[in-house]
Amino acid sequence: MGIPKFYRWISERYPLISQLIEGDNIPEFDNLYLDMNGILHNCTHRDSDDVTFRMSEDQMFLAIFSYIELLFDKVKPKKLFFMAVDGVAPRAKMNQQRSRRFRTALDAQNAQKKAIAEGVEMPAEEAFDTSAITPGTEFMVKLSKQLHYFVSRKVSEDSRWKGIQVVLSGHEVPGEGEHKIMEYIRAAKMQPDNNANTRHCLYGLDADLIMLGLLSHDPHFSLLREEVQFGPSRNKPKELFHQKFFLLHLSLVREYLELEFSELKHSLNFEYDLEHIIDDFILVCVFIGNDFLPNLPQLHVNEGALPFMFEAYKRTLPLCSSYLNDSGTINLENLRLLLKELVTFEFKLFEADHDDSLYSESKASGKGNGRKKGKKESPFSITPTQSAIFQSIDKYVATVQEGNDKEAKWELPKKYIEKELDFVTTLASKLALNLHLDDNVVRLTLPSIDDSDNSDEESNFALQRVLEQYRAATIEDSDKIASEKASDAVMKRFVSWKDDYYKNKFGFSYQNQEALTELCQNYVQGLQWVMNYYYKGVCSWSWFYRYHYAPRASDIAKGLEADMNFQLGQPFKPFEQLMGVMPPLSDSLIPLPYRTLMHDPASPIIDFYPLEFDLDLNGKKMDWEAVVKIPFVDQDRLLKAMAPIDKQLSPDEKKRNSFGKMVEFRYDESVNSVYESSLQDIFPDILHNHCRISEYHFPSMEGILYKSTLGKGAFTGVHMLAGFPSLKTIPFSSELTSQHSVNVFDQDSRREAMVIAIEDIYEGRTVEQLAAEFLHQKVYVGYPYLREAQVISISDELFNYTKIIVQGKPEIRPLSHSQEEIEKYFRKSADAYRAYARRGVEIGETTVTVTVRLLKGLKQLADGALVKDFDTNQEKEAVFPVQTLIASVVNKDERFVERAAPKIEEQYPVGTRGFFLGAEAFGQPLQVVKICDASHVDVAVSVADHVNDTTFGVTIARQEQAKIVYFSSIELCRELHVPMLLLSKITASFMVTFDGSKNTNLGLNMKFESRKQKVLGFTRRTATGWEYSQKAKALIKEYMTTFPQLFQGLIKHLHTDRPDVSTLLGSGEAAQKQLPAIKAWLKSKESVRMERVPFDSEQLLPEAVAKLEAAVDSVLQSSGASNIKVLHHVVQTTLFKPVDAIHKLQHQNFQLGDRVLYARDTGNVPIASTGTVIGISTSDGRKALDIVFDHTFMGGTTLGGRCSVDRGMTVEGLSVINLTTKQVGPGGARQQHQQQQQKKQPQAHRGGRGGAQTQNGRGGIYAARGDRDNASYNRGGRVANVGTHVHK
Repeated sequence: MGIPKFYRWISERYPLISQLIEGDNIPEFDNLYLDMNGILHNCTHRDSDDVTFRMSEDQMFLAIFSYIELLFDKVKPKKLFFMAVDGVAPRAKMNQQRSRRFRTALDAQNAQKKAIAEGVEMPAEEAFDTSAITPGTEFMVKLSKQLHYFVSRKVSEDSRWKGIQVVLSGHEVPGEGEHKIMEYIRAAKMQPDNNANTRHCLYGLDADLIMLGLLSHDPHFSLLREEVQFGPSRNKPKELFHQKFFLLHLSLVREYLELEFSELKHSLNFEYDLEHIIDDFILVCVFIGNDFLPNLPQLHVNEGALPFMFEAYKRTLPLCSSYLNDSGTINLENLRLLLKELVTFEFKLFEADHDDSLYSESKASGKGNGRKKGKKESPFSITPTQSAIFQSIDKYVATVQEGNDKEAKWELPKKYIEKELDFVTTLASKLALNLHLDDNVVRLTLPSIDDSDNSDEESNFALQRVLEQYRAATIEDSDKIASEKASDAVMKRFVSWKDDYYKNKFGFSYQNQEALTELCQNYVQGLQWVMNYYYKGVCSWSWFYRYHYAPRASDIAKGLEADMNFQLGQPFKPFEQLMGVMPPLSDSLIPLPYRTLMHDPASPIIDFYPLEFDLDLNGKKMDWEAVVKIPFVDQDRLLKAMAPIDKQLSPDEKKRNSFGKMVEFRYDESVNSVYESSLQDIFPDILHNHCRISEYHFPSMEGILYKSTLGKGAFTGVHMLAGFPSLKTIPFSSELTSQHSVNVFDQDSRREAMVIAIEDIYEGRTVEQLAAEFLHQKVYVGYPYLREAQVISISDELFNYTKIIVQGKPEIRPLSHSQEEIEKYFRKSADAYRAYARRGVEIGETTVTVTVRLLKGLKQLADGALVKDFDTNQEKEAVFPVQTLIASVVNKDERFVERAAPKIEEQYPVGTRGFFLGAEAFGQPLQVVKICDASHVDVAVSVADHVNDTTFGVTIARQEQAKIVYFSSIELCRELHVPMLLLSKITASFMVTFDGSKNTNLGLNMKFESRKQKVLGFTRRTATGWEYSQKAKALIKEYMTTFPQLFQGLIKHLHTDRPDVSTLLGSGEAAQKQLPAIKAWLKSKESVRMERVPFDSEQLLPEAVAKLEAAVDSVLQSSGASNIKVLHHVVQTTLFKPVDAIHKLQHQNFQLGDRVLYARDTGNVPIASTGTVIGISTSDGRKALDIVFDHTFMGGTTLGGRCSVDRGMTVEGLSVINLTTKQVGPGGARQQHQQQQQKKQPQAHRGGRGGAQTQNGRGGIYAARGDRDNASYNRGGRVANVGTHVHK
């Protein structure tokens, strides 16, 4: 869990730190680390209120395998793949684990009770208890067994897994997953041969991974995580291929932190060092709360806690003799100085309650100031002039928020408020208003908010809180305020205020100095324990913070004399942790003998397991943030109660209750054994297992003292390795401001952000000079995430400049823009400016733009040479302002270095396996048996006796597509007798308001113009506009007839933006019941559950896919046997190796119904599998194909319910060879889009899921992947026997 809301905060303060991964535009990484528990939760249950959702265990394991495969394929680690599952946690973490499980179990029980009361029919199977993802449960033991099987299979069969080290630290190894990973990184970093430029990628969902990555002080460190969406429209893709991922680059976080604290460079009494600043930053953030310590009272991330802490730190450090955090050891005297700064913050909090109490007292004594009873009181006082200014601003904000005048501005003459300018600036910052200071006028504007996400609920809450504070402010003379603060009475009230806090939260008085000191010492111990844990590992397994709340900041110094001599001790055994964290509602996860301790009233520890408990929001807004007030577990009592029962455990349970070791998986050709299935009748045996499993130990740290510092020889800034971004590749200045419309999560941020303004390094150069230097040259664009590109044109507002050759010399010629081109130029320039501005970058005025072709990768020429492949698709040409252009980089990407043609014996040595691209056996498996000369070889090819048609799929697809009739908007409006505007609104996302300020969507969600998305089978976007299918027409008609009053109201208020429900349905009791009925009806309709796809996507509907599957089965049944035939003296251009797929297959085109061959030896799909294309789309710039394969396979899906179980998969276009339209090999380009029969076609065999199978007669060379062998597959009553293979 880490630090609540920290990820969003840091992403908006430092807007460039996260990069969307598009295609293969990702750095090359040496090491990939998976914090597995996030994957386990994602793949076993839904984070929703669907109490009827069920998954079988084998479905869960397959989902976990697929997700691991997805992440591995996304990152492609070169050296190490480290998977870490949470083992037994330190006692300090168990408090949080216990609270979370108690709360989750209670919520699940209440949700189920509510559903049953509402008449929801519950499945017969028990729901998955998420608490099963805890060390020691039967589920985790099964998972460990499945992971061993999965990794052994991948290492044995997948080419990418064979050449790297794979390490698994399972649930049986004590320690949290992310900290086991960090233990490895620390140990590796301190080795004499460590490479300071090792490239790390860590996957995980916890925000505190940012801290762990930073404290490694390795600059080439990125965090991988899924796209984060805020607001109600959080849609997960149905197929993993379409899941979007972001890289959070710690190289950029480091540079932003350097900017954040740059003012300290010249104000310290000691040497400024960024690495120490980063260490101090990590310590400062601990005060905001984490998994081990609660946040300081009222110090919340979304209410400005971190900026306040930063300012306090900046004021403190110049007073210190050294940094606060020395490689995880806290300097307590320096900490004391920081705590003094925190007292200022606390006193402001006190002032709020102090003013309230003064008002209450004055009212009780009849000396009120005339304000209305019940009005919320303010935390401070303001002057009459300030009150008048605020009232005018308050009125302006209300006007804009109510939508009465979205173009409204607040402004006053500067001379009128000159003395109160600081007040206006402060208020504008708190309200996140844009402040504009002209010569004579002060102007405020409200940032825009994306209505589609119903705005940011938390930010609105904070906005209203500030307004309420100022509305209730006491209006007093400033001299009186200063005098009151200085009075002894105030200090007495301050003590009384703290006394109330301690009595309410802890049950003891502030006067009880012994209890208070003990509390503060425990908190200070916690600070040091966390630092030790982050930097050095567990210093005590048994230590924990013994309170639900933190002390007041002004009192923490009382604990600075705490004993910091932690005793390491021993971790809990798995069953001891289970008994320590499990609620009684999850007792089925605990061995039977222990359960009586949870339920028997006579149990000596029955008080550990309350069925009812209190929740305290403690200043937070969301229920999930509440403090769960359950008793802490007394370790001695727990172990004493369990001890007599331990002897009742079965041998298997005793084994579960023990610790295990980390294991290492390595490919070893000399190993050739049978690995028995880990899940009989579901997963096949691995008959040719080449994976060697051995015990793994971290690199030795004996005699080495860990030092938190930048490694010797580490590259930073412009010297960063390829793919790792740096702000410093272009000179810039920076400013921390809230007067900039930063928009990271599709909503304008109201917080301060670090905005950078880049310098135009080409200023003063003429366009002709720029054109002469850059036209047709390779450059780098996309600052700061640099991509190589080729400049094809340079333009200013009047001309487009080209380079021509005149008498053997290059000459620059300007061509005048047409009016349309001029408009396009300004539009593109404005788009670029806005795009950068949203991410906190000011690029200045754009006077010159460059149009480029982006580098796609390398392509292989006929002779085997690799050359750079720039995207020639005109629609993908990109325009960039010239000031963002970078001519060269220090470290180029080795993956895209052009290479000369290798010798044929190097490229295709004897024994090479691949596929034949010649006409006589196109797509058939081959093996090189002899090198003939410099360009020819002899190959053994698997040839079928019978020729099959490869065009039948296209024919069926076209017939099925022709059956779907679409109506234009005009045609549909005529038929339904509705206005065009009504149709447009009701078929999209249509927002209405209710209960004053709440919003809800009453649209059918069939089309999304701004996102360029449609809903398959319902809508499509053509050049002339939106069109609607028969299914869409029927759904709209049903909506109209079911709720006629709604449509009558819509017609009357057609031009009202966000109409109120009462104006549409009326205000009576019957009308009020209509809204829930409408929402329930919409939820039940098919369109709201359909996956949205881009405009250019094509997909066949399930009924069409069923016909295709039947046709495929029929064709395969009539196929003949295959034989091995040697072809002599074939040219090398007819040969294809799986490793060359990325270089040879990227330019193919596809149509629905195409027959294809999976040609890679990596990924989920077995190599040589054949299938049929049933969907075509783009995803992150990649061509994505939905394919229904001829046979079931392990990891196969239903493609969202569109095909049979275990036969579907979405793959990248460059993973398959198009068999219907030959486009690779000799003459392939001339045969594109032609339908023709292939001379050789495979034999039919029904394969088991993941089992070795004769893939369409290709088994003589490829038995699925890696010589897979006999297996049978039985799931849900289906059995498929797999035949025997001939192995070469």
